[in-house]
Amino acid sequence: MKSILQTEKECFICGTPFGLDHHHCIYGTANRKLADQDGLWVYLCKEHHTGSTGVHKNRELGLKLIQMAQRKYEETHTRDEFRIRYGKSWL
Repeated sequence: MKSILQTEKECFICGTPFGLDHHHCIYGTANRKLADQDGLWVYLCKEHHTGSTGVHKNRELGLKLIQMAQRKYEETHTRDEFRIRYGKSWL
């Protein structure tokens, strides 16, 4: 499924079109598949994905992406539906 969080194939943080990874905003073994189904993912360059300033090393940035994804999901679903699907709320 396409991302519901972005339309361009570029790093969601810095805008570069090079070296992109597919980042599931809601992650964990079961949640990756659900995030794919729901379009809760963005493109990130290597630095913003796994680099020293990336979401996997910068908890604050990672949490911002999770919360943004949850808010987008809740535009068409309830918070309870989100909690049931993903196991908790980050808002």
